[in-house]
Amino acid sequence: MRYLKLAILLFTLTSVYAGGLNIQIPDDVKVGDEFNIALNVENNQSIVGFECEVRVPYNLKIVNFSGNDSIKKMAGKYYQERITNNSCTVKFVVFDNPIKSDFYAGNITVRVVKYNNNTHIKISSKCSDEDGNGVNVFNEDMKLKIKKEEITKSEKKGILEIIIDFIKRLLGE
Repeated sequence: MRYLKLAILLFTLTSVYAGGLNIQIPDDVKVGDEFNIALNVENNQSIVGFECEVRVPYNLKIVNFSGNDSIKKMAGKYYQERITNNSCTVKFVVFDNPIKSDFYAGNITVRVVKYNNNTHIKISSKCSDEDGNGVNVFNEDMKLKIKKEEITKSEKKGILEIIIDFIKRLLGE
């Protein structure tokens, strides 16, 4: 039992809390829309490392990522961005200049390419403090509501109506 208590205490000490990731996505979108996922870290620690991965399902496509230029400059060769159609990862280490306040990690632009009424965006991020301890930031699935577009009556024209309209235009009516 003592060892269990000691293990719990050690885990608590090495996995501290750094605030969180302030994520804002639209309430609802429709096919063809583009929206942004801003990665704003609420930080109350002194951190030297950060990693965030955003994964989107098949019906969404990541079209762009723009990172924080001042962090890119501070991290230099220890800054990395990796983008695919369905994932975006940003990670960096700033050895000489720990970040001690909230910061903007980047912005992801996402396009809705297909309807799915059960769309979840998976976001996980972590930091490390100056002693190399892991710092919990954010690890959640965020539900995105995609509106199904209603077909209007004019879009429901039958083939016969289309042919009649074509003939009328040919005859100049």
